[in-house]
Amino acid sequence: MGICQLLSTRRCRCCFLVRIPGISRISLPSRLTQLLSFAPKFIPSYSQEKPFKSRHGRVVAASVDGENGVPTLTPLQTADKKPRKQTFAAIVGCISAALLVSIILVLVYICLMRVKRFMRRTSRTETSMPSTVELERANTSHYAAGAPSPIYVQNLKQITMSELEHATHNFSQSNVIGEGRFGLVHKGLLQDGTRVAIKRYLNTQVHFFLHEIKQIAQVRHRNLVKLVGYCEDNHQQFLVYDYIPNGNVGNHLYDYEGSPTGKLNMRQRLLIALGAAKGLEHLHSMAPPLLHMHFRSSNVLLDENFTAKVSDYGLSKLLSEDQFYASSSAIDCFLDPELYSSKRFSVQSDIYSYGVFLLELISGREAICRDPSNLETTLIMQANDSKDISSFVDKTLGGKSMRGAKQVVDLALQCVNIRPRRSLMRSIIEELERIQETEIGGLPFEAGEEIGDVTLGSELFR
Repeated sequence: MGICQLLSTRRCRCCFLVRIPGISRISLPSRLTQLLSFAPKFIPSYSQEKPFKSRHGRVVAASVDGENGVPTLTPLQTADKKPRKQTFAAIVGCISAALLVSIILVLVYICLMRVKRFMRRTSRTETSMPSTVELERANTSHYAAGAPSPIYVQNLKQITMSELEHATHNFSQSNVIGEGRFGLVHKGLLQDGTRVAIKRYLNTQVHFFLHEIKQIAQVRHRNLVKLVGYCEDNHQQFLVYDYIPNGNVGNHLYDYEGSPTGKLNMRQRLLIALGAAKGLEHLHSMAPPLLHMHFRSSNVLLDENFTAKVSDYGLSKLLSEDQFYASSSAIDCFLDPELYSSKRFSVQSDIYSYGVFLLELISGREAICRDPSNLETTLIMQANDSKDISSFVDKTLGGKSMRGAKQVVDLALQCVNIRPRRSLMRSIIEELERIQETEIGGLPFEAGEEIGDVTLGSELFR
């Protein structure tokens, strides 16, 4: 282009090339040909094709063999398409990588949310999902009609008879720690080092037994005794529970004659009352509610830290009606009087039993007391008839605990009221927490105080 401007005084148009589709060769004007002949040394050789670019396409300069000896320009027939392909591949790769990363992030987020919900549920209730229990209850008729089959429940061991015999030294009498409506209870040591309490059943239908323990195994709470395994062998069934070393609450409240022993202070009694209430409330909060139907002081056990744990929940269905009502008078005192006419258990039935339990905690006496005239007088009658509450409260608690003790007695009497007037377990827990907050703050803490000696595990599950 520069050469053309030097050789021509007019506006140069000779090199304005337009690529017209279908035309492969464009000849230069004859005037430029003549000019080129006079300046050979300024013009590069065209012996080899040298491509150059224009706005309209790629063009190559060919040898001087065109018409009239004029060099011709030939469009490049095969344009380089690799850059376009590489660009397209790069775009597709970026999009694919972005989609893959997005999918991975979504999956990670879903997993984290599930783990978070599981940990939150576990830390709040320490239990499995109630819907699983509800599903199993709905299938009761299926289990009852079909043949017995092995069951699998997470964290529930199926223990062999030989292992139980080894754990209890062949069910030695020296390992018996209790006896009650369900039969003998032995303590034992499993092969993995777990200390357990083993309860034996006789003549229970196998399919019904398996169904009931599958329900019980779904329940987990820090204030409930945990079922760790079971055994079914030759029409004998065994339930294997965590061993609770400090026995039941009754062992720490009164002696064999039902008189107070003074082994528990007010602080400990309030903590025990609150723990037992939380255990019952958890059972009642399930869908449908899991009724205890056999709540009493000897079914509230104390671990090494004296944390209350409710036992025997869900087992009353394994008893026949004759076994259930063939109880001692002390046990009858915990039963709602309305059951003798209706024989229909409900949440209110458990609340009545809990009210009697509170009266035992505060009075330090067994629910059935025998006066010198040999007449049986229940704690409920004594609490209602007491004009001075101090005559009802355990004397070993001292005067500083009298205000809190009176509040607990009032709460207990609400629990044993006629059904429509009874409190629910949620309200009972809130009231106990309020009493605990005001009462424990005003009580001196005796760090060196020791609990009196008891037979560890005695009357467990009686």
